[in-house]
Amino acid sequence: MNPNLSKSTSPDEFPVLLKPSMDAIKIAVHAADVDPRRTLFLDDNARNVAAGKAVGLRTVLVGKTVKSKEADYVMENVNKLAQVIPEIWVIGKNNGDQSINRTRSELDSILETTPVGA
Repeated sequence: MNPNLSKSTSPDEFPVLLKPSMDAIKIAVHAADVDPRRTLFLDDNARNVAAGKAVGLRTVLVGKTVKSKEADYVMENVNKLAQVIPEIWVIGKNNGDQSINRTRSELDSILETTPVGA
């Protein structure tokens, strides 16, 4: 990720930064205009999660079952998100049906994704 890439006249003028570079994650947080403390960063790589945590993001290491010092949360798969981090969900009953709704607290920072060509 590099916000100056479109201004480049040669491939090495503005290097592309990728995870687990903390600079890449900082650029992404800035570009998304989110508060890192209110943003959940999910990844299946401990190095990427450690970089996200170092930038101040709340982190989830996916695909693991053992707690890691690099991550705030660990889960086998994202289907377990509501069980592992229940404070970001509100479970209500409506005529006997259970529904999960996003709260206005932790998930406010999620923005619509933008496709990126490679």
